[in-house]
Amino acid sequence: MQFCFDATRFGTGLDEAVKLAANQGFSAIEYSFAPFAVTTKAKTKLDTKESKFLKSVLSLAESLGVQVACLNLDYCLLSEDKKGSKDFSGMITKLSHVAKALNCPRISIFLAPGNNSHWLDSAEERLNAVCQELEGNQVKLLIRLSTAPQFRGKSLKTWQAMEPQDWRDLMSICPSAGLSFSPADCVWLGIDYLKILPGIASGIEHIEAHDIEIVRNVLNDSGIYGPLWWRYRLPGKGQVDWTQLVEALKLYDFKGTFSIHLDDEFVAGDHESLEEALKSSARLLAPLVNN
Repeated sequence: MQFCFDATRFGTGLDEAVKLAANQGFSAIEYSFAPFAVTTKAKTKLDTKESKFLKSVLSLAESLGVQVACLNLDYCLLSEDKKGSKDFSGMITKLSHVAKALNCPRISIFLAPGNNSHWLDSAEERLNAVCQELEGNQVKLLIRLSTAPQFRGKSLKTWQAMEPQDWRDLMSICPSAGLSFSPADCVWLGIDYLKILPGIASGIEHIEAHDIEIVRNVLNDSGIYGPLWWRYRLPGKGQVDWTQLVEALKLYDFKGTFSIHLDDEFVAGDHESLEEALKSSARLLAPLVNN
């Protein structure tokens, strides 16, 4: 498996993220994009300035031995939302050109389940169309099983998470897509992240190495429909058993990327603090992943 980290929180451009990876001894990064406006069809293509910049990033990455392993679109697609689907279509087309320019093999998105039993029918049509479009640029679609940023800390009365049967159904109806798996989210959903692997391991392309803390006093006071009763932590600061998870992934011959995430509210946003958080996470996980 390929060891990786999400460089987004450092707040740099892609070029500086590549340099950071090389300096820290990583051979791959992932990078996230917030939702953006695509006002015309022409805007879905790369302009001259964008193409030149991405070409320079690719050249830099190749010279330093760093790959952009995944580009994340921090957008939660509701397949039944026609307006949202139109906005999404422009963004995913644009990002597919970015990925192709960087020789990046994956783009990941969030997917929200619908409010009725037919949402998977809409998802099947929409996702397969996206996969076909991305394949034209040699890019694979991943569906993120972590919690979208806009829902973190929010009550389950205001949003709905997917369940494991949804994951399996998506693998069946859209075999060209892969999964970006988050063991931390299994913990707060009450799912055993080791026992769930047999049914989904063949679809997992990417591991989001969030850890998780359950805030018991808040959970006891408000229950699962209250807010703020769980939070992401750095690997090793929460409840995920990383040794067991990595060994299980090896048993299933996992060949994808294993990516450190730094979404921990106790880690300050300055470069020095983030760099130390990355180093401490790598010290824990690198011996497991690289063994």
